[in-house]
Amino acid sequence: MRVLRYVLKHVGICIATAVLFFQSWLSLVVLVPLTAVRMYRERHVLKNRRRKLLEEHFRDGLQCLLASLEAGYSIENSVTHAAEDLQMMFEEKEPIVDEFRRMSRKLASGGNVEDVLMEFGERSEVEDIRTFAGIFTIAKRTGGDVAKVIRSVTDTLYQKQEVMREIQTVLLAKQLEVGIMKVMPYLMLGYFLVFSPGFLSPLYTGIVGHAVMLLLYLLYRMFCMIAERIACIEV
Repeated sequence: MRVLRYVLKHVGICIATAVLFFQSWLSLVVLVPLTAVRMYRERHVLKNRRRKLLEEHFRDGLQCLLASLEAGYSIENSVTHAAEDLQMMFEEKEPIVDEFRRMSRKLASGGNVEDVLMEFGERSEVEDIRTFAGIFTIAKRTGGDVAKVIRSVTDTLYQKQEVMREIQTVLLAKQLEVGIMKVMPYLMLGYFLVFSPGFLSPLYTGIVGHAVMLLLYLLYRMFCMIAERIACIEV
């Protein structure tokens, strides 16, 4: 569903660009391939969104896991109970629910808990999860207190997420400004198209007019890319 929304958004932008910047459906011949290339280059957006959700909700998963361990369940059964608890806390489509259910199925099939967690860490591409999997493996094999390890990691993640939330609050304001900046040219062109269609008509006729609009559009895309790089700082 998220992929469909992502595709529809870019298709809508492509059509709006053809109408507002060039007033020519023939421009779609160029814009569609360019949009496809941009979507291909931005495919990591969905991947990063899933990774960030995993990183954000991983602490909740550890808390559910810790609660089951303290209730007397084995680590294997604790993963299963944690998956059930997470399913009640979040929607089934959430990445953390999917990952814990996957781990639960592998453990039910006879998988080793250390290997399952290590696979989870590598698959998630989240450094905190990889680190936890490594620490857990060492503690489990050396007979350490697994519950204490999980509690310590949970406290550390809480402190880290508090700092990240403060930074993210500042970044969200900048990202909102970038979003407004990206929409404004479309709104202005749409306004003139509806209320004063003859005002910009020289820019939609003749070779010079189309060349100017093409240059303006390319400059607009360049400034959008620069603004996105400034606002989208990895935390």
